[in-house]
Amino acid sequence: MGVVSTPQDRYSVERFRFGITFATVSMNLKRNAQGLSMIKLLFIVLLLASITNAAPKVIQNSNLLEDTFSLYALDAQMRQKHHQASEFFGELYKQTSKKEYLYQSLRMLEQSNDTKTLAQKTASELVKSPDDETLKRFEIIALLKEGNFAEASQKGSLLSESSKKAPDYLLYAESRLKLGDYLGGVAILKKAYALNFDETTAERIALIQYAQLDEKAEAIKFLKEHLGTHGNSQSLGKRLGSFYADSAQLNDAALIYEQTYDAFKDSSVADEALKIYLYQQDIPKMTALLEKSGLNDPLLLDLYVKVKAFDKASILAQRLYEREDNPLYLAQSAVFKYEGAVDRRDPVLVTQVMEGLKKALQDLEEPLYLNYLGYLMIDHDLNVSEGMGYVRRALEKQPDSPFYIDSLAWGYYKQNECVEALRLIKQVESMIGSDEDEVRDHLRAIEKCKTKEKN
Repeated sequence: MGVVSTPQDRYSVERFRFGITFATVSMNLKRNAQGLSMIKLLFIVLLLASITNAAPKVIQNSNLLEDTFSLYALDAQMRQKHHQASEFFGELYKQTSKKEYLYQSLRMLEQSNDTKTLAQKTASELVKSPDDETLKRFEIIALLKEGNFAEASQKGSLLSESSKKAPDYLLYAESRLKLGDYLGGVAILKKAYALNFDETTAERIALIQYAQLDEKAEAIKFLKEHLGTHGNSQSLGKRLGSFYADSAQLNDAALIYEQTYDAFKDSSVADEALKIYLYQQDIPKMTALLEKSGLNDPLLLDLYVKVKAFDKASILAQRLYEREDNPLYLAQSAVFKYEGAVDRRDPVLVTQVMEGLKKALQDLEEPLYLNYLGYLMIDHDLNVSEGMGYVRRALEKQPDSPFYIDSLAWGYYKQNECVEALRLIKQVESMIGSDEDEVRDHLRAIEKCKTKEKN
């Protein structure tokens, strides 16, 4: 069943990265690169070949400088050399005064976990641009990373009340949660959620309500309302299912897990529903789920056999044999085909079953199937001697099996060797009695055979 994690496990200040996005920067830089002439590209190749880890010296041609540094910054960023990328973006900002380069430089510092430098550079830029909201966000991020939660909360409150933007509410909420103010944190998160109905924020709210505030019913209601209004999602479907399961509302849990699987075909969600059905021993629901998900065909095969759906079992076993090349499945397919047949005396059916079992037993020495093939041949009078040979092979492995001894007795009966048949069937009767229909029928027939032999 699903595991309910704590909010701290699900959240990070990594979520709050602002300014120009990686995708936007990449697109801009690629556009710049495509516009370079062959001469510029050659110059860049020569320039890059001479560059060390330090930022390159200033180049006089401003367009070429931006192109060059942009490519080098992007290369460092993609190689996750975040501190180096920050230097190049910083140099681009100095040369062009474009704020997106400044923000990207600060973002790289954040990713490199150089909190000290991030705080210093952000503070320096805030002196020049005290009303820049993006810089204020980086300032709060630095404070959170430094563990200065009280000051982060103070600045987060001012920024969020001024901007009324979801990212700022999220930063403010993070600072309150770090201070242990879960009730206040949830209230602030709901302000962010009301602006965009973000599912990550919705999940965070529900997690805190469920795990920290012990508001389990409220958390479940909140997620249900979100899903009802905005539709299901993999993460929220799983989360609501885990809440239901943890609260022992197993039917509701299984239902949302199945609905989530139907929508997104996530096998891990189907597995959660299956665990519940296994616990409840709800065979019809287990069967339906396994049929549509393909989650566990061997288990589905067992369920078919359990409810005596032998026709489905035979087809599934054949499919498993073709997929896995395991002779055991071929033997099972043959047996289930016979067991599920309406007319077991049909010679075509019997031939097909025998052929399947013989092919499987070329690579399989399972006494159950050796005896099954042997008894089939004996009972249908299809080379009784050969059939008894299969039964004897089964008895070599399990000499005390009353059912295998019964098969051998029936073979002797078919060969009119009534004395040996009677000795063996009496042995079976002493082992398990005569309550079994087949044993009782064999006993009666063989006793009559013995009587005839005396006459």
